Amino acid sequence: MDLQVEHLDTHEARLTITVTDDVVARARRDVARKLSKDFRIPGFRPGNAPLNVVMATVGPDVFASELANQLAAKVYSQALDEAAIEPYGPGQLEDMKNEPTRLIVRVPLEPVVDLKDYRSIRLPAPVVTVTDEEIETQLQYLREDNAIVEAVERPAQAGDVVEAVIVGVSEGEELLRSSRRPLVLDHERVTIPGLVDAIIGMSAGEHKNQTLTLPDNFEDDRLRGKTLDLSIDVQRVSSRILPEVNDELAQAVGQFDSLAQLRDDLRRRLLEQKQRQADQEYANQVLDTFTNLSTISYPPAFIEDRLSDLLAEFKEDVRTVEGLPFEEWLKLQNKTEEQIKEDLRPQAEARARRGLVMRELARAEKLEVSDAEIALAMERELQLFGKNNSQLRRTLQRQESRRSLQSNILSNKVMQRMMQIARGALDSQTGAPSDATSATPDETDQQNLTSN
Repeated sequence: MDLQVEHLDTHEARLTITVTDDVVARARRDVARKLSKDFRIPGFRPGNAPLNVVMATVGPDVFASELANQLAAKVYSQALDEAAIEPYGPGQLEDMKNEPTRLIVRVPLEPVVDLKDYRSIRLPAPVVTVTDEEIETQLQYLREDNAIVEAVERPAQAGDVVEAVIVGVSEGEELLRSSRRPLVLDHERVTIPGLVDAIIGMSAGEHKNQTLTLPDNFEDDRLRGKTLDLSIDVQRVSSRILPEVNDELAQAVGQFDSLAQLRDDLRRRLLEQKQRQADQEYANQVLDTFTNLSTISYPPAFIEDRLSDLLAEFKEDVRTVEGLPFEEWLKLQNKTEEQIKEDLRPQAEARARRGLVMRELARAEKLEVSDAEIALAMERELQLFGKNNSQLRRTLQRQESRRSLQSNILSNKVMQRMMQIARGALDSQTGAPSDATSATPDETDQQNLTSN
């Protein structure tokens, strides 16, 4: 066997394999024997028809195709070994030439990532604070939640709560309908300009027609610039009294003795919430920085596989969120599946690149997951959903569940290590973490290490 290797710009290799005559002869006999079993040839027992008779029966194209497959099966693995190639997936037979017999095979190569000098990456960690204004905003929300609402027999005033049926029609098409939805008569809360003023002064049981023209920059694109003929039927008018911001409000909303304790609790919870959000944004920024620094090569087949995975997720989301079969949803959107795939392609490529970088960093930093860590994660799941849940326990013990837990743990370790590097929190001599307080993001792209 003679072998020529051409490396392509698509991170694929084209192998030209010249097969010796004796190997071709044996393959032709094997193919003839196989085809004479698959096709009934009059006058011959299955598997015993002569080569020329088999070729005449099945035709030259069928015989040549079977011969190419037979030869590829015999020499392909050997050719990969000789070329020192690590394939990503199956090779594709592009052509077979005669005299001498040569197979031309296109092979997708395993993705390759060069992390460059990733240990030099530095990004400032987020510092979050909570202002007094933010605390006051939260207190206002608590006032709203604890407002005293009572039905009144008078025309609606600003600040009241009104239950009304509101229907909006434009050019004969109904674009708006609100069925007795409680509406606070506050210009900052009601997005439709002029609606609050139209309702103020109306009493329960009263009907009004009103025409409003919405601005061209209205948030709902269906209503932008539209002139709406509104039909307003007020069902109920209620006064709304907000409590004072004092110790009594603190005692009403929780186990607080004073307003000062409530403020402290609000500050603590706001700080935790903002820190979680900042950590997630920081994790994404760090991951993108590592990815942008790296040189990443992969074959087209790799992206197509990631795209297939993402499309499957998208179909499941349509089914669960929209409650529709994917085919029906496509009809409503007036799109084809191929168009959806192309819409998803940038996301699939970004996910693939990040995943490859995470996988390579796990190798470079020698990050692994122990059986004890998997067992601990399983116990946490059981604690969360019921320790005596025997069905959940059986599910978690399945191999695919263990792999999923392992991937999630490893993904978190990789993200933690990336953030340690970016913060400069690794010991300069040993490369080990110099602190134990690294935040682990809750919503990192966890599938990255399993889908690649």
